[in-house]
Amino acid sequence: MRSLWVKMQMNRSKSQGLHPSKTPPERQGPATRFIDRLAEYSDTAVLEELKRVANSARKTTLTMNDLKHARLSYGLLKKRFGGLRKALVLAGLSSQSFNRNVTDEDLLKELERVWDLVLQNEGRRPFKEDLVKYHAKYSQGPYYRRWGSWIRACEALLERSDHSAQAGAEAASIGLCPESGSRRTFQKRSIPLRLRYEVLQRDGFTCSICGRSPASCRGLKLHVDHIKPESKGGPTERGNLRTLCEDCNLGKGALEERHEIER
Repeated sequence: MRSLWVKMQMNRSKSQGLHPSKTPPERQGPATRFIDRLAEYSDTAVLEELKRVANSARKTTLTMNDLKHARLSYGLLKKRFGGLRKALVLAGLSSQSFNRNVTDEDLLKELERVWDLVLQNEGRRPFKEDLVKYHAKYSQGPYYRRWGSWIRACEALLERSDHSAQAGAEAASIGLCPESGSRRTFQKRSIPLRLRYEVLQRDGFTCSICGRSPASCRGLKLHVDHIKPESKGGPTERGNLRTLCEDCNLGKGALEERHEIER
């Protein structure tokens, strides 16, 4: 009985020139949401949709990010054709390179670069859309194929950062340079990504001196700074770290240099 009613409704909509999945504006209640869908999801219709998106963007190929403009999902392409690449070939579009030979280390280094920019400029962890926004070398595809999800890729980077920090601390404790193993004088070490993120979260992504934040001051960049400098024995731990904006950090550095000269 229900299937018969559905068919009647679809026939009625078609006879009135309406899309079966659309409700006329005058009949839409306050809770009704408009969903733009294809009239059918046959292989031909799906491939034509890919062509439409490519033509609209004036591109000869599509990326995972372009699918947000399509009336279909990657899951559908994966189930129907085995993935985006095979669907592009069947649609007569160029098959893009998916960076299958890129190493885990290269992917994580690029993710770390994007994460640093997002932290400085927006005071948060990166989202997959930030790969496009900050002109990353790789799309989200390699990260999904390698780690299964965006969150797991971020977790892998944090684990890598922790291991690197531990190796650096062990080398520093015996006076060696982590890269070459040679004896060295004091060398400033980078603050591990996880620790930087924790300090920024603790401080509410706000400068500890002037109180400004990227949320209130567009374009403001944040840094994590040692309260007691490393050169004077200050440890790289949460209690000795604070959030400063770029202006306050540079001003603090200039003031310290002047004090050193006056001595």
